[in-house]
Amino acid sequence: MPSLTALRSVVRRARRRLSGSPWDGLQTGAGRDLAVALCGGGDDPGLVVPALRGLESQAISNRRDLLTGLLRTHPKPHHANRLLAEDEMARGSSELVSFPVNVWMDLSNVCTVQCRFCKYVHKHHVPEHLTLDHIQSIEWLKYVSLLNLSAGTAESIANPRFVEIFEWMRAAHPHLHLTLLSNGKTLDERILRALRDNLDALHVSMNAGNPEDYERVIKDGSWERFSRNLAAMKQIFAGSARPKVTASFVLMRWNLDRALQYLEFAHDHGAHLVLFHHYYTPYIRDLHQGSTAVLTEKFPREESLYYDRERADAMFDRIEERARELGVEVIVPPRFREPASSHIYFGVRTAGEPPPDCAYPWTNLYLLWGFKSRREEVTICCGLASDLGVFFDRDEIASESGLRAIWNAPTLQAYRRTVNGNTVNPICAKCRTIDRFDPDAEYPHQAEFFEYTGLPTPVHHSRRALPVVDRAEASVSGAR
Repeated sequence: MPSLTALRSVVRRARRRLSGSPWDGLQTGAGRDLAVALCGGGDDPGLVVPALRGLESQAISNRRDLLTGLLRTHPKPHHANRLLAEDEMARGSSELVSFPVNVWMDLSNVCTVQCRFCKYVHKHHVPEHLTLDHIQSIEWLKYVSLLNLSAGTAESIANPRFVEIFEWMRAAHPHLHLTLLSNGKTLDERILRALRDNLDALHVSMNAGNPEDYERVIKDGSWERFSRNLAAMKQIFAGSARPKVTASFVLMRWNLDRALQYLEFAHDHGAHLVLFHHYYTPYIRDLHQGSTAVLTEKFPREESLYYDRERADAMFDRIEERARELGVEVIVPPRFREPASSHIYFGVRTAGEPPPDCAYPWTNLYLLWGFKSRREEVTICCGLASDLGVFFDRDEIASESGLRAIWNAPTLQAYRRTVNGNTVNPICAKCRTIDRFDPDAEYPHQAEFFEYTGLPTPVHHSRRALPVVDRAEASVSGAR
């Protein structure tokens, strides 16, 4: 939550912006307070003040009804939608009037590579790409503030019409903060030129800084194409205001010694921020249990740095030191040697202080292809709440009423009732207590949520237990 000083600054800035506008024409305290809050958050006083005056002329005087009215009458209602979502969360509403503030939406369920640390495998889904006609039919993008064109299924730029979709979206909805995740292999010059000065943030999952490591990590990759694309990215984005480029690497025992080289590689290719992650093993074992062929292709859980903690901490120290020398921002996992200084949030250790309440069931929506259901479904976070079994039809959710029906589905309402407070469901409780990157953590089963809330358990959660792995196998000593 913003500090009191920050809020006062917002109010002062908004009042300065409102100077000379029909401020005196607002008749209600709620209207004036909303004008200050909305304009302080970036709204246009020339649009919001007349819209509020029109609503007040209809005898609408309370904050909730004014915000709801702005969704209908404001030409750019995303600011009002954000405030309404915040208000509905503060009230603990389960059935929402507001639309999602942040949306992650895959444009394709096809990935152009197969990473050995990732759950994705080819042919898991029937290949599908969203069409430009479908994107143009979506009615609710005007309410959204952030749109990430990657929801976690695959590679959106594998969509053969990606550039047309992106260019239309940027032109039709200039207010959107647009972001994208890519593995880099498909990030060719045509796409890069479309993204320059139009995309706000690009996250490249690099995962290697030399051909030998790349070939070991990436199945069906191409170091030649990947490295050529990254060189083009640096050249094409040079001098541009956006996008900001983030690079990420998954560190394991076998590649830990190359972490500094990875950092320098990312910096040399224009990354503004470099992230280093642990290998996330439990979901792969859960999703692909029984498939020896798939599990054999993935890195074994023994590669986790949780089995090489001192060596990992020493490298994290060196990464931060080298990043300071290079002048690039870097984020590494919290040190194992300092457990008291880290907290659990999203089922992962974090150095930051977690917020007292989780806002995501009120603000975030992911539209993806489910890996367990193999159907199009939604989720509300990238933590432990996954494979929710809330399915949708693309044509239906293009409309405002269709999206609102999914957004208020019984499962999502149940999450809103049980994510915070004294009646927290088992999945959200564990999201705040277990470290899901620890291969030995007791990973929760999603059926626990449905049993707790009394909702029908989706068929794809019929298996009640995760596969048992002999922990003795994972107790590998020594560095590799």
